[in-house]
Amino acid sequence: MDAGERFADTFSLPKDMVINATLLHMVGKSDIFVENFKGIISYNCHEIIIKGYGIKYCICGENMTIEYYSNEDMKISGRICEVKVIMEA
Repeated sequence: MDAGERFADTFSLPKDMVINATLLHMVGKSDIFVENFKGIISYNCHEIIIKGYGIKYCICGENMTIEYYSNEDMKISGRICEVKVIMEA
């Protein structure tokens, strides 16, 4: 656990805000809600790559669509088969 996580735990603060963590909320096999991200790197019907803070997320599946997108959050729908975490150097 790093200093940011300890700070958040000590003062009962949300870790995602203290350490700039991206939140992924998956509902079943068809929807993912994403919060606190930097942007979309690539997008097609089989794969959506999202840039977080020091990390990337690759959401793979079929008929992938971005239902809505804002500066704060987005909803991805489709037949989700895999979520990959790609650590940046």
